[in-house]
Amino acid sequence: MKTAVLVWAWACLLAPSAAEVESPRAARYAIDPLRSAISWELPATLHTVRGTAPEFSGSVELEASPGGEHVVRGRVSVRAAAMKTGNESRDEKMREKVLEVERYPEIVFDLDAVEADWSKLAGGSAFDAKVSGRLTVHGTALALQVSVSVEPSAEGITLSGSFPLRWKSYGLSDPSFGFVTVREPMKVVFRLRAVPSETPPK
Repeated sequence: MKTAVLVWAWACLLAPSAAEVESPRAARYAIDPLRSAISWELPATLHTVRGTAPEFSGSVELEASPGGEHVVRGRVSVRAAAMKTGNESRDEKMREKVLEVERYPEIVFDLDAVEADWSKLAGGSAFDAKVSGRLTVHGTALALQVSVSVEPSAEGITLSGSFPLRWKSYGLSDPSFGFVTVREPMKVVFRLRAVPSETPPK
């Protein structure tokens, strides 16, 4: 869920190491929504409610300095009104009663920090990272830490993972529908494909 701006790990992978950089430089990347996916699973009576977030965007800007420090700014934004579960009546309640999409049109993840074993970057093999940031849902921003699998390739990088989301913490109404009672937490699953971008992140 967004989810985030998790593409910072890729920016670090493709940027030169601190030993190779003589002056600060920035790298910009964007999430390719056509090769990315964000979905969720919600435990409920009778069956698990599954939903998708088909409309989202994301970008990141990394600045690496000679001293080995990295400054990163990034964001993943999901259009709340586009989310769906495959049940029109349930989706209408989700948009109007739970998420109140007219007042809160976006669900946003803002990246704050990344922890990783940077010695693995040069090899170009998959590695794990820990991403910290703020997830804003229904106008409430809460700290979020996510474990991310980073898979680099010649064309780009794939960032995947999942995290639990408790809707009550964000002040959301109970999304139970009819005879279907849902339970916390919701499991958010993401697989994001990042590519180089010439456009500065907003």
